[in-house]
Amino acid sequence: MTFGEMLTYTNRLKEILASNAPQFIKDRRLANLMTDLEQAYGIPTLRDQEFEKENPFVMQLYRTVSEARSI
Repeated sequence: MTFGEMLTYTNRLKEILASNAPQFIKDRRLANLMTDLEQAYGIPTLRDQEFEKENPFVMQLYRTVSEARSI
């Protein structure tokens, strides 16, 4: 993940969290962001220690997005 990509995804996360939308809308947008990250970086469905070790910034952002959801 390049710095520019990280900045783009981080800004997207911040925009979602700062919005005045109802929580269920935020949750849907956060889930879409997670899907975009999965597709862009090939995040495996099941936990893969090797992938996490090789992609720490991707996984840190992915987990942050996941934990922001209220589900």
